[in-house]
Amino acid sequence: MKYESATGAEVPALPESLQDMQKRLAELQQRCAAQLSKGPSLFSSLEKEIHLTFRQLADRFSAALLAHAASSPALDAQSKKNLPGKPA
Repeated sequence: MKYESATGAEVPALPESLQDMQKRLAELQQRCAAQLSKGPSLFSSLEKEIHLTFRQLADRFSAALLAHAASSPALDAQSKKNLPGKPA
């Protein structure tokens, strides 16, 4: 499974996805803390960046969950049962 399109980057396995999320959140925390130390008036722009980052992470985690589910033997067996034209 790939992100965004058939030519996009491969969706990593769940453990790697979680590690990537942790890394991105740690980087975001450092970046936001550094910006806020310059002045609390920057918070509104940082809040937008925080929300955007979490939406992106949610999308990536959802893709990783779908890729994981799609690779399960149970899903493969279920999909073969539900082929068009095949009796249930």
